Amino acid sequence: MSILKVDTINEKTSGNGVAIAGHVVQAVTATFSGASSSTASLVAMATCGSITTKFANSKLLVTAAAQMQVGKSTSADTKSQFALRSSVDSYASNLHTQALVNYREANNGWQQQGMPFHVLHSPSASAGTTITYKIYGNKVTGSYNIYLIDAWGLGAEGKLSILEIAQ
Repeated sequence: MSILKVDTINEKTSGNGVAIAGHVVQAVTATFSGASSSTASLVAMATCGSITTKFANSKLLVTAAAQMQVGKSTSADTKSQFALRSSVDSYASNLHTQALVNYREANNGWQQQGMPFHVLHSPSASAGTTITYKIYGNKVTGSYNIYLIDAWGLGAEGKLSILEIAQ
């Protein structure tokens, strides 16, 4: 068996770098703000950020963290759904979906949780493809609006992190 030992590998001509399968090629972070909605249809509530792939068919480890909020009353439960989607399929498919429910209790109030969307995305995209991620939301039941990043005056924001992993 032969062993090849090198200190560095330099590409010769492509200008795209050297892809070593399973290694992180690039890391992207961004902050974003949200919105509110009262519709039963999934609507875009936040544009989280984008990445431009360096290699074809990379996997993308995507984490988008944001507070989600829904109200409740003594007369009805409030249920909502939030979904992470990408521009690769024109925002038509959910990559990760989360539900937020506030069940009826004796007092009115709000349910707020901060949970990350977390997915290993395999978009089968060519090198140089820009992929944008958005969070969609809808109110399934209830009379209250739903909120994505309702900061209550505290300056909260969402955070997106993407790692491109060579294949």
